[in-house]
Amino acid sequence: MDPTPYEIERKFLLEAPDLAALDGAATSRSEIEQIYLDDRGAGAERVRRRVRLDAAGPRTELTHTRKVAVSAGVAEEYEVDVDETTYADLLARADPARVPVLKTRWVVPHGDLVLEVDRIREPRELWLLEVELADPGGLHARLDLPTWVGPHVEVTGDGRYANRSLALPD
Repeated sequence: MDPTPYEIERKFLLEAPDLAALDGAATSRSEIEQIYLDDRGAGAERVRRRVRLDAAGPRTELTHTRKVAVSAGVAEEYEVDVDETTYADLLARADPARVPVLKTRWVVPHGDLVLEVDRIREPRELWLLEVELADPGGLHARLDLPTWVGPHVEVTGDGRYANRSLALPD
């Protein structure tokens, strides 16, 4: 039996990073559209269309993801790649109370960590940084972020900054 797949991450609200430094440090940049599904459960279910540009060139990735919060910064995450037909079928279940989240994501290696910097454009302008961790011990460890990140506030576990919450129109 496979172990439960956990996503362990810390999240930070940014004022606005140094874009030139961010572009220089990033190994990829993606345009992402996330649409939340009407899952009628306690978790979050979404589909994502991601157009990634990196050294391998541009490519489109379609995924279906279910997340269930376990604790602040920890969620069970089940994610699979899907084809266009499955993606379209899942879109039929789009949650009418939520709008698509449109964002640009930069992926930046930082020591042993990977930083994901999101510039959310819709439904409102916002900068977030997520740091994926290998184990829950990192949730409380000192974390030195690069200076190009600029002023930031940790929002790990603050439901207002979950993408599912951000998909609620103002």
